[in-house]
Amino acid sequence: MRIPNIILYLIFILSPITSKAMDKDDLTQQRALAAKGDSCFKVYDYFHALHYYHQLNDDFIDHYASTARKIAEVYHRTGRNNLWANTLQRINKDSITYQDLRSMFFASKTNLHEDGIALYGDSILRINPYDSEIVVSMASYFNDNEHPDKAMIICGEYMQKDSTNLSVIRQYGYASHLLGNYKEAIETYKKLEANGFENYESALIIGFSFLKLDSAWEARPYLRKAVEKRKGKEYSSYLHLGNANIACGEYWEGISNLEKVIEIITPENDLYYSLYNSIGEAFYKQQKYKDAAKAFVECTKYKSDNPLIYYNIAQMCKGMKDEKREIKYSKKFLDISHHLEDTPQNKELIQSVEERVEYLSKHVTK
Repeated sequence: MRIPNIILYLIFILSPITSKAMDKDDLTQQRALAAKGDSCFKVYDYFHALHYYHQLNDDFIDHYASTARKIAEVYHRTGRNNLWANTLQRINKDSITYQDLRSMFFASKTNLHEDGIALYGDSILRINPYDSEIVVSMASYFNDNEHPDKAMIICGEYMQKDSTNLSVIRQYGYASHLLGNYKEAIETYKKLEANGFENYESALIIGFSFLKLDSAWEARPYLRKAVEKRKGKEYSSYLHLGNANIACGEYWEGISNLEKVIEIITPENDLYYSLYNSIGEAFYKQQKYKDAAKAFVECTKYKSDNPLIYYNIAQMCKGMKDEKREIKYSKKFLDISHHLEDTPQNKELIQSVEERVEYLSKHVTK
């Protein structure tokens, strides 16, 4: 397939290729070395292929595109990814093919060269907008590197021409999920499931999306399916299922699922705080103040400077009618209440706690 001149110009403007004429004897010697390298290449003997290719001079490699391609492929197959990309750049611009562009794209992606991914990917899709492998590969890169908006555009444009490619649809659905377009994510993954793509990913994303849309009852069966798919070896499904359980009033199941997350993960302050806080709130909703207080106390290990944790513990102590401990944790709240945002609501909260502590201090027997 002939490559448009404007694309060739863009690709090679920064690295023009030059070659010098070789004398007849030198050319014969170079061809003999290349032939020996090619023979080794054909039988997958890359070690000896490189032995011969490394003896070639730069002018020969730059002039003979077929040799540059083989050297690049040897580097690719032996894991020398930077050399793979660099050698592809040496292919004479007048000899470049569509397949060369694809090789340059995949070399750029392997080396995480975002500019190359965009340049070669866009060039390929201008020539052949139906190259879905490039669409999927570009979209997956953008989804994995915090550019889901770009992934959605690429997939959306392709889907206007072909709405049946499940790999493209999947990247579109995942980008929707990452961007918080939860209705779109549900619709897309349900379409995937209807076409046989039913797995952990689809179950988790549909369930999570329903949960974010405050449809916990609809989320639960999908999140339970996600737990089953991973056989209890992954925490995200337990985390979201636990939150869905609690939202549906299934407190014991929710607490159990959140506790499984704690068993699986390595301690992380933010996540552990969130888990114990959710467990505490679940116990509180059942008026199990002692268990709630224990969970909130765990929160203090991970965010000891958050005054609201101590306020929550004080409220649980109040529920248990443990006034001495209520005073203790209320004072801890007041000691660090300056960390709260300066709002009328927080000022009112602080004042009410101060009044409560003053009252208890006068009436509680020491």
